[in-house]
Amino acid sequence: MSQKPVLILDEALPTGLKANFAAVLGMSLGQLRPDLVGAATTTQDGQVLGGITTVALPVLGASAADLPTLFAAAAGLPLRLAYMRAAFEARDYADYSARIAAAPLAGHAPQAILLAGPRKAVDRICGSLPLVR
Repeated sequence: MSQKPVLILDEALPTGLKANFAAVLGMSLGQLRPDLVGAATTTQDGQVLGGITTVALPVLGASAADLPTLFAAAAGLPLRLAYMRAAFEARDYADYSARIAAAPLAGHAPQAILLAGPRKAVDRICGSLPLVR
């Protein structure tokens, strides 16, 4: 892959929410870039295991205050996804969609973001961030 994907999570979130938000954004990445998911693999005893990612996907941490700035800095990247607070607060997808439509982008608070683009461009945006703990 000529592009580097990274996940950036609010470092203050509880571990369970970090895992959930990363999984949600990973599903979105898989939908948008199915070429990043490898073929199913069969075990020696014939059990088929579904494909997993074929690229490294670092999971980084940032402060909640920095996430909107990082998301904005990634506007020119080919892929930019966000798990907004509205998703966490919504009862279902229709409620989420209505909440998103009710405010401009600046009115939404990202809890996690996924960026992908040329390695140098991605590193310029988030290269100094630590791995999430």
